[in-house]
Amino acid sequence: MMISHLSQCGFMQIIDKSAALRIPPFFRLAFRPFFLSASLFSVLAMVVWAAFWSGKTFVPLYGNPVWWHAHEMLIGFTGAIIVGFLLTAVQNWTGIPGVHGWKLASVFSGWLIARVMLLLSHPHWLWMIADQLWIVLAIVFLAVPILKQKQWRNLFFVPLLALLIALNLMMHFAVLGWSSTDFSVVSRQLTLLIAVIMIVMGGRVIPFFTARGTQTEPITRVPWREFLALIPAWGALIAGLLGQSVVPAVWFGWICMVAAIAQIPRVIRWRTLQTFKEPLLWLLHFAYYSTILGLFLIGLSSVEPQYVSDSVALHVLTVGGIGGMILAMIVRVSLGHTGRKLQTGLMIRVAFITLIIAMCFRTIVIIFMPGMMIHAFVLSAILWAVAYGIFVLCFWRVLTRARLDGNPG
Repeated sequence: MMISHLSQCGFMQIIDKSAALRIPPFFRLAFRPFFLSASLFSVLAMVVWAAFWSGKTFVPLYGNPVWWHAHEMLIGFTGAIIVGFLLTAVQNWTGIPGVHGWKLASVFSGWLIARVMLLLSHPHWLWMIADQLWIVLAIVFLAVPILKQKQWRNLFFVPLLALLIALNLMMHFAVLGWSSTDFSVVSRQLTLLIAVIMIVMGGRVIPFFTARGTQTEPITRVPWREFLALIPAWGALIAGLLGQSVVPAVWFGWICMVAAIAQIPRVIRWRTLQTFKEPLLWLLHFAYYSTILGLFLIGLSSVEPQYVSDSVALHVLTVGGIGGMILAMIVRVSLGHTGRKLQTGLMIRVAFITLIIAMCFRTIVIIFMPGMMIHAFVLSAILWAVAYGIFVLCFWRVLTRARLDGNPG
């Protein structure tokens, strides 16, 4: 399931080396353009967001600034990382070469055009369509090899991406005035969808990475613990999608809190205390725990809103959970798939810590010092930009140049 570093022999079984090496390195596998460009885009997005809260908006910000921020961080940034990850992983799952060359360039170009238009233009149905096409292409390139190899276990990612398109459309409908549904409701639904994807993926890769990184025995997946962790999480997503007209806020809140608590039997077997010496591991664990905490707080904010705001709860999940998981994974995958050792330098460790501080400013500082709220917004955005900016600087050459071992990929 997990993206692993392939040996030269294994890689040569699925792709012709001479043909692959003629492709520019940037378009040899999907992780390269999407990890690098999405990270760079998130830096730009956070600088723009910090400027907005500082009263210095200098671009139109499609629709309105809050819509643009929510949409671009969930679809433009996170969606791109998910697509880059899946279109890279499908090669390992199926043994069929991953999308590369002009096909990959077409998906990436669609993503890039949509980002530029949603930064510099005003709402229009044309840009709505453009913002769906790159995901549609990604679904096609993901589904075809899975169906050919009958990899039914991984097919469920296809409807998840289709759901991403549906929610993306709803976000655009809201800003175009075609729907009465508030975009904040849809953005929360998108957040829940991404959280479930992280819970599914995290449960598959974190135990494996932990056992290898700590050189301990494999962490086996116990079926009843997995079902207990996954079923309530899916329930929270379904409840969120159905909306308050079907599932009252209090019910939704309790479902979210149960879904968070249900993760405990799963994670207590993950040897978290043994990961503190390995930054790539402890950030993965931190991100998963932030996802659990964020899910619990989203539930609490629905049941007892006087204790925690929905905004704080969402940002525990998005900054600490999603942001942390993505940063740890893109570092690991970028190292492994370019023939490098899974080791982080000082600057990447600084990036990890900076992102955690960003989460603290966006949540803890606001809770205990509400008078600092605007300053916390600005500082959190700047710290995110610094964290991902470090990744871009450290991995620019890694992701734009050929593998160290001379193999494709």
